Amino acid sequence: MKKMQQEIFTDSEQAVINYIMQHSENILDLSIYQLAKLSCSSTSTIVRVCKKLDFNGFKDFKTQLFKELKNQFLLEKTVDVNLPFQRNDSDYQVSLKIAQLTLESISQTQAYLNEKILQQSVDLLINAPTLIGIGISQNHVRLQEFQMKLLPIGRYIRLVNSQAEQFHLANNGNKDDVVLIISYSGKTADVVNEARMFHENGSKIIAITSNIKSPLAEYADLILDIPKFENLHFKVSNFSSQIAIEYILNVLYSCIYKRNFDMNYASVQLGPDSTFLF
Repeated sequence: MKKMQQEIFTDSEQAVINYIMQHSENILDLSIYQLAKLSCSSTSTIVRVCKKLDFNGFKDFKTQLFKELKNQFLLEKTVDVNLPFQRNDSDYQVSLKIAQLTLESISQTQAYLNEKILQQSVDLLINAPTLIGIGISQNHVRLQEFQMKLLPIGRYIRLVNSQAEQFHLANNGNKDDVVLIISYSGKTADVVNEARMFHENGSKIIAITSNIKSPLAEYADLILDIPKFENLHFKVSNFSSQIAIEYILNVLYSCIYKRNFDMNYASVQLGPDSTFLF
């Protein structure tokens, strides 16, 4: 739904979009021919719309639409992501609201996942000669946690702590690098500048962001889109966005692990916790 609002369409394509937005719940019961007639368009126009939204076709589009509508129905927001608890809430009430916020954030993020983009991202990460992570502040911390998960299964993502070092990583990037870049807004100046340098050096970029029309997204080869939860200037904390980012990284790790499940499982069992001193 968000992509339909942000993408640029021709007039004929926009007529299809307008009809879908106004009758979203009824689209699930329509064939592509019925939708073409009702929206005064053609089947080829509908196919072009689906392709612009990164779907293989109308059936693939309807599958994702169903997931989003189901998600909206099941998860009417009961917690304000910017102000999830109030001054007079008890500690236990806070715990309940944070639990609900966590559930809602993960469910909504999962509904945004595009199966094709996810698969392509995992393929890139697995086959990368060199894997690099770029993010600042809490996003860098999430990447450090991702790095710790990957190490026991024999995979390494290169991280550096300072902004100056990230600049040099980008400046010396090459076509063998696959870069995982995290920016909620997609507008953080240093991160966008590094994305531009990696892009110019031929590196492949996977971006995790809530803004598919951001400067970061323009340089990305693949975008793992997350919901735009929070007001950037008024919030208690960035709970929801960090929950979403952590969830996406956990999904990426799990998919990498699953590709070679038996070997990775054996590798993890042989970790330090399995070593005994006699």
